[in-house]
Formats: sequence, structure tokens, C-alpha cells
Amino acid sequence: MVSIILYELGPTRSARVRWALLEAGIPFESISEGVETFQNEALRRIHPLGKLPAVTIDGQPLFESGAIVTAVADLAPDSGLIAAPGTWERNLHYQWMCFALNELDPYANSTEVNTIDFILPKDRHVPAIKPQNNHFYQRAVAAIERHLEKQDYLVSDRFSAADIIMGYSLFWGREQQNLEGFARTNAYLDRLLQREHNPLAALA
Repeated sequence: MVSIILYELGPTRSARVRWALLEAGIPFESISEGVETFQNEALRRIHPLGKLPAVTIDGQPLFESGAIVTAVADLAPDSGLIAAPGTWERNLHYQWMCFALNELDPYANSTEVNTIDFILPKDRHVPAIKPQNNHFYQRAVAAIERHLEKQDYLVSDRFSAADIIMGYSLFWGREQQNLEGFARTNAYLDRLLQREHNPLAALA
């Protein structure tokens, strides 16, 4: 049995990893000490910036939610969370993962950094950046909206690890009122929130 230790804090992108582990049916140890988790020395030995999520898998350190979710899915091939390496479906997993991490998360994160005092003090906020963030985020959501005209999920029209990664990105966007007017994308996110193992449902 694989041994996994997850360093997590509910609202952070560590929710992606918890969700993937639960969907995969893989037991894990959780290290969650509230905001003090960021000061955990073991975490800082894994992630060079002391950020969440981070894991050890059989003692091997790994950070970045997309990388961890992909690794978890590979540990449970019977779960159907991810296609085998070398298949076109696997390429599509990487495509949508990169889309979420590059076209959605940076803008949502920038808005959050310039809204709450936890990351930067208020006197270092740049509120003027928010409209630009919203513009680029919504432009990306429009592309997802078009994709969902033809199917209910991102890859091969069935739930997969790509949806776990995208689901968090869209949940973040909904919190910032960036999904208004995107009916199919909202319905897609609602489907994801209805899944038994989705930890974001408790935060909705």
C-alpha cells in the first residue's frame, strides 16, 4: 500500500489533492494545522516557497497541485481518473490542466492577493489590476463554455482528474463573480460540487 502524507488547508489548492485522493480511494495522512501549516518545517523541506499543497508519496516529496493530482490518478488506474500515458486522452488531460493553471488560476490568484490581507498588507494592494484580471479570466471561461456545448466533462465526456483541477479554478472564479452569464460552465461546476468526495461543496 502506498504511503501518502498530504499537507493541506481547506480553502487552498490542496483541496484538489484531497478530492483526487478520495476519488481514487487511496488512504492518506493529513497534516493540517490551520494557517500554521505554512510554518511547518517538514512542508518547507518539500516546497521551496512553503506553499500548499505538498505531499510525500512513499517518502518522495512532490509539490504543485496539478502534478500531485496527476500522480495520484496514476496510482489508481482502475479509478478511471486519467488515461494511460501515450494516449490522446492523456494529452487532453495535460491540455486542460495547463489551461486551468495558466489561463484561470493566475488571474484569480492576483485578485485574491490584492483583496485580502493574509498574503500582502493592504497598503501593498493594487486594486486597479482587478478589472484586467476579470477580463482575462472571463475570456478563458468563454472558451470552456464553448467546449461544454458538446460534452458534460472535459476529457472523453466523463469525469476525470482534469475536472478536479478545473473544478477548483472555476470555484475560485465563482467566488469572485466571474462565472456570471456562463450557463453551461455554471452547470458543469454544479455537477462537480454534487460529487460525494468534492471537499469544495462544504465551502460553497
